[in-house]
Amino acid sequence: MLIPAPYRGIASFFVGFLLCYALLAFRLRSQCYRDPSSVFFRPESARVLTYSAFRKTQAQKFGDQLAALAAPTKWMNTSTPDLCIGVASVSRHGFSYLKETLGSILEGLDDMERRRIYLVVFLAHSEQSQHEDFQQPWLVNMADSLPIYPSDGSTLDLVRKLEIQGDYEAHARKQKIDYSVLLNECASVNPKYTMTLEDDVIALDGWFHRALGALQAAAEKTRALGRHNFLYLRVFYDGRLLGWNSEEWPLYVETSVALLLLELSILFLMRWRITALRKNLTLPVISILCGICTPMLVGLYFAAGRNCMLPRPAGVHLMHKYGCCAQGLVYPQQQVVEHLIPLYRDTQDSHAAVDTFLEDWADGHDALRWAVTPVLVQHVGGKSSHGAGDQELGSLTDDMPFDYSFELNDPVKLAQEHRAWIAQMRTENSESE
Repeated sequence: MLIPAPYRGIASFFVGFLLCYALLAFRLRSQCYRDPSSVFFRPESARVLTYSAFRKTQAQKFGDQLAALAAPTKWMNTSTPDLCIGVASVSRHGFSYLKETLGSILEGLDDMERRRIYLVVFLAHSEQSQHEDFQQPWLVNMADSLPIYPSDGSTLDLVRKLEIQGDYEAHARKQKIDYSVLLNECASVNPKYTMTLEDDVIALDGWFHRALGALQAAAEKTRALGRHNFLYLRVFYDGRLLGWNSEEWPLYVETSVALLLLELSILFLMRWRITALRKNLTLPVISILCGICTPMLVGLYFAAGRNCMLPRPAGVHLMHKYGCCAQGLVYPQQQVVEHLIPLYRDTQDSHAAVDTFLEDWADGHDALRWAVTPVLVQHVGGKSSHGAGDQELGSLTDDMPFDYSFELNDPVKLAQEHRAWIAQMRTENSESE
């Protein structure tokens, strides 16, 4: 059927718009496949471990080399460490990520950096020989401290009872005991900051200097808010939770309607004030623009995903919501001593895992929680330490926390950045001597 002459221009415009729309959608499909909030998300491609696999190989090689050393570089106990790292590890019944985790933390560190770190590794079993990595030479050479549970009978009896019980409630209760052991061990050397890491993460090359920079930025921003301290700096968060959140849909709708009304107002103002446009900017054209084209573009914007369209800017920002999980958190030591140790030591809670438990406490105490972007560690664990679901072969599943941008890291650029920072530190140290 032939299109009447007055509408041929409109039809040509709309066909051209549809062509551009299709090209835009195709472009977004190739760019947004790593965003779990996008309709273009392809988990089979997005969850491939690229940079993490590279770091895993480095970590394994480093661990093998360290196992043969008689006197590896460790923390110098003549000074207060800048950072105590606490890692609690529980047996996964024949499967362990611990060597890769610790290796990625230590691999690439200059001796100057390593001496500023106190590494605590806690094999969280009443009988530590149950852990796959018990007394491994690489573990002994990596860790500055390998603590055990307190020798008082009540704690050990409770831990044994929880180990036998083995359900979620037992895990939640025991996890807080494990954290109290880690934090107490770190407190014994009085570090400036304490970092807790889970035993199934991979750290990027240069994580240490980035963490120090982020902590300094968090402290400055805290003071700018008129506060004296913050609860923690998050060095990992789950990319799945940073999409278009249901709690914010009223805001999205209001913004979309406001955009449409603004466009409509501008078009009518142009039609009214500019006589030459009235011939082409007809009411049918305005109807198509505002009633079809703009809603289609808005829909494509939301369909492309929030992380793709509005990626978090690099730097340190508040994250009081959607900050899952406990894979990597750094605390000022004042918070550890005054709040966290008593909190984990004295609680009887068995309903919430340590990350949820801490967030509930932080919400109740109006505690500042910062996060660094890009993240400094990746969660690679696909087999739970407390029997969660179908993670039997150690492979990643859709329900595991994951940061999709981490795998885009360039190992060459990160190594160059790390070396440049080390050179700068050596220059500053030599000038101050």
